Amino acid sequence: MRYRLAFTIAATLLLSSATLLAQVTSSDAAGAFWVTYWAGPRVILFGPEEDAFYKNMKDVMFLRNDYDAPINPSALDDNVQWLKEHPGVRLFVDGYASVTGDMVYNLALSQRRADWVKQTLVSRGISENRIVVAAGWGELYPTCAEDTQECRNKNKLVRFIYFPS
Repeated sequence: MRYRLAFTIAATLLLSSATLLAQVTSSDAAGAFWVTYWAGPRVILFGPEEDAFYKNMKDVMFLRNDYDAPINPSALDDNVQWLKEHPGVRLFVDGYASVTGDMVYNLALSQRRADWVKQTLVSRGISENRIVVAAGWGELYPTCAEDTQECRNKNKLVRFIYFPS
């Protein structure tokens, strides 16, 4: 547990400082890269199980400043069902927030989202050891980079990332 916490803190600090530097030099280019990455098809490196994971696991969306009441609870239900049908699959739970608000607040909010989703999965029968890490990334790695409310809403989510066994 301590190693996971230390890893999460170290990764958050490292990526936060890297993001601050990226924002100073060229925030538009960095944002454009991640928007393109998340919008594109997944590169499947580990075979059909990973492909099935990305075809079936759905993002869990949240309202502004909310972390424990998703706006699409059926996505979480579907994810639990799929994970129960595939007991060998391990994953990362990644929380995100929009650019509205302070960076530190967004990191904390996204971590609460990731932790809440992880605890919900566990409470519904998914073994905790299948969830490698639940991490909050704040406003890093956006799905949409436009400065509109509709776009910001797309960045208030929890994503699931496949982890090879």
